[in-house]
Amino acid sequence: MCMLTLVSNRLPVRIKENGEAERTTGGLASALAGADLDGDYTWIGWSGGSKEDISDLKNYESTLQKVGVSPVLLSQEDIDGYYEGYANSTLWPLLHYMTGRARFNTDWMPVYRRVNQTFAETIAKHSSKNGQVWIHDYHLFLLPKMLRKLRPDLKIGFFLHTPFPSSEIFRALPERDEILSGLLGCDLIGFHTFGYLRHFRSSLLRILGLEGDAESLWQGNREVRFGVYPIGHNRAGFHTAMKSKQYEEALDLHNQHLNGGKLILSVERLDYTKGVPQKLAAIRHYLKNNPEMRSKVNFVIIAVPSRKGVHEYDVLTEKVQREVGAINGEFGEVGHSPIQFLHRGFPMEELAALYALADVCLVTPIVDGMNLVAKEYIDCKRAKYGARPGALILSEFAGAAQEMSHAVLVNPHNTVGVAEAMEHALAMSDDEMCSRVRAMQDRLERNDAGAWAKRFLGDLATDPREETNGIAAANLKGVRMDILEHINAGKKAAIFMDYDGTLREFTDRPQDAIPDEALCSLLDQLGNHPNLEIAIISGRPLEFLEQHLGHLNVSLVAEHGYRWKLVDQGEWQMVDSRVDTSWKEVVLPHLEAAVTLTPGSEIENKKSSIVWHYRQADPEFGLWRAKGLLSELTSITASLPVSVHHGQKIVEIASQFVNKGAAVDHLLEHWKPEVALACGDDQTDETMFSLHPKEIDHFHTIKVGTGATRAEHRTDIKGLRKLLENLSKSL
Repeated sequence: MCMLTLVSNRLPVRIKENGEAERTTGGLASALAGADLDGDYTWIGWSGGSKEDISDLKNYESTLQKVGVSPVLLSQEDIDGYYEGYANSTLWPLLHYMTGRARFNTDWMPVYRRVNQTFAETIAKHSSKNGQVWIHDYHLFLLPKMLRKLRPDLKIGFFLHTPFPSSEIFRALPERDEILSGLLGCDLIGFHTFGYLRHFRSSLLRILGLEGDAESLWQGNREVRFGVYPIGHNRAGFHTAMKSKQYEEALDLHNQHLNGGKLILSVERLDYTKGVPQKLAAIRHYLKNNPEMRSKVNFVIIAVPSRKGVHEYDVLTEKVQREVGAINGEFGEVGHSPIQFLHRGFPMEELAALYALADVCLVTPIVDGMNLVAKEYIDCKRAKYGARPGALILSEFAGAAQEMSHAVLVNPHNTVGVAEAMEHALAMSDDEMCSRVRAMQDRLERNDAGAWAKRFLGDLATDPREETNGIAAANLKGVRMDILEHINAGKKAAIFMDYDGTLREFTDRPQDAIPDEALCSLLDQLGNHPNLEIAIISGRPLEFLEQHLGHLNVSLVAEHGYRWKLVDQGEWQMVDSRVDTSWKEVVLPHLEAAVTLTPGSEIENKKSSIVWHYRQADPEFGLWRAKGLLSELTSITASLPVSVHHGQKIVEIASQFVNKGAAVDHLLEHWKPEVALACGDDQTDETMFSLHPKEIDHFHTIKVGTGATRAEHRTDIKGLRKLLENLSKSL
């Protein structure tokens, strides 16, 4: 088996007339053809037909496997619901901001889900142990999560070749939660531009409520990383093509046809995202306003057929052909038509020749994930291959615009602007054209398809799971064994634990985060052991702790250490009598103003602190307000005996004499254990982790979740629960 498995909707393969299979070089396969990937790899995908049309399925699979591909066989029902339906009639338009074209058919999603599961099972069968799987594009959004369930040993990468829209657009998708969750089965998710990555993170935050860092977030025990990997073109393939005899012949032939005229070239798949009708409107405007150029300029539009038989695309083709005819009829002359509309594909050699000759390349999609035509054109502008100077007109809504700032950038909806860009490009001096081209070629040379693939796979190979092994509960075995050995030797042990985010997941409403019966039973069992003291040290008010945990044989510390109820005392008492809360009247008006200005936020006024909660607010707006409030409060409380901190969807102001570290210090002095463990998830718990008690043998600390910490170990809520369960069983 190969260590790398490439997965895409369509296989880069065709069956020849003699029944043999051969790999093709279209689309993704063309990009990877220049990658020169190290080692062998297998490719898994759909071959393009229905399995009902295959007479001998076993022989068919065997034939394809000889060229290193493993087919996923789909029925006609699968093709209709998964490919033509959900992928291309729902996801494709939505990802390209065209909600009006998106169709939401409830029958499609079950088929899309089923096909993704079929892909997962095929990959699980063919992938090497601990191998890499690189999944491509929107047809397979659910696949990463499904595959991880089947093969958790695999490193799973995903690359999206389309744009990712803003969260306001993406949230229109009824299955949005499932799609996002499916992608989070990955180790690494790649996008063409930072804008697409930013929109994806915004959707995670606004739809799933998942807040992470700029480059990653945690899913249980795993870090899911995000990256920007602008895809490059098949540079090696085009350079090989330009050295061929076919290229030279095509160059001479088209040069003769031009006969000294100007060539404005467009190459695209005939899709409504490519803006062909808008392009034709700009061409019409140009010809109308530049009558002297009508016999000198040649517009060549190569429109590769797309999804024949689909009504929407058939209508688009008819509309484009009709408008081309109308423009030629209005502005053409005897022996010359301004526009040549070529509705077919071209071999690389002939395409390279057209690129080399074109005075202008007109790349004006309405929206495009990247657009490799722009890169191919610039790379083919090399004098040593007979190319003449040229200028690139590029839509600012193509992903390539982020990299190709020396192009003439246009808004494809601005008909006059695009026409004026043509005038400007054709009037540009050869020196300026060459200068712009050279500036872009330097970057393209360093970032071709090979560099793109190697960069992505290199990042996937450096998956940080091995560097964060401390997050797994199994790696806390040493902590558990140390506590167990002390207790079995008749020595005392103590465990201090935060509540929210440590023993219990956060909820939108804090009052809903009550302990389940299993947790209460577990805490009570541990607390009943004569040599083990358990303390829950929470920011919660004493009323909550008393109601939900007061019946257990554990000590409770409320409001981060303001009051406590110890098992051996039975009454709530103040931890430190020096606490002064007169500062509240200074800060409360600022928090009330924040509530007024931030819908969904609220104030919790505790005995020793005040908390501004924004869990119900718009996540990005709430975070922005929180940072401003934090700065404001830090300034006005500089001379007051308080501390201000930003926690999990909260800003809290508390007395300096009240903190969890001080409470733990008091309890250590009171209980005098020989070994102790402190667990928590946010900034308030760091005061526990910073303690260095000298009177005990070992003071273990565990951070629950992500983020910088002083703690020795790291885990998640499930990992901590497992540690406590194993300890209870051992006792």
